[in-house]
Amino acid sequence: MNDSTLIDTLQYGPADAPTHKYEIYGEDEKTPKYAVISQRESDGSWKALDEKLSFAAEDEQQAASSTMDYGSSDSVPELRDLPAEARERCQQHWEKNHKA
Repeated sequence: MNDSTLIDTLQYGPADAPTHKYEIYGEDEKTPKYAVISQRESDGSWKALDEKLSFAAEDEQQAASSTMDYGSSDSVPELRDLPAEARERCQQHWEKNHKA
C-alpha cells in the first residue's frame, strides 16, 4: 500500500468540527481502490478505524481493457467517473454507519 496515491480527503460531521474523515487512495488519481476511515478523538486528533471501504476500480479497468481485444473497429466503452463514485460511496457509508 506504500505506492498508493492519495486522491481525495473527505470530512463529515458538523462544519466546524467534522467527526469522520475518509481518505481515498488509488494507484493514480483516476483509479480509486480504497478509503481509510478515521474518527476524530476527543483531543482533536484522528484515529484510523479498522474498517476500510473498497472500490471496484480494478474490475472496471479490466472490463474496459478486455473489450479492446475484440477488434480494432469496436468502440471501447468509456470508464465512469470513478473518483466521483468513490466520493459518493464514502458519503453513503458515513450516512448509513456514522451519521447521528
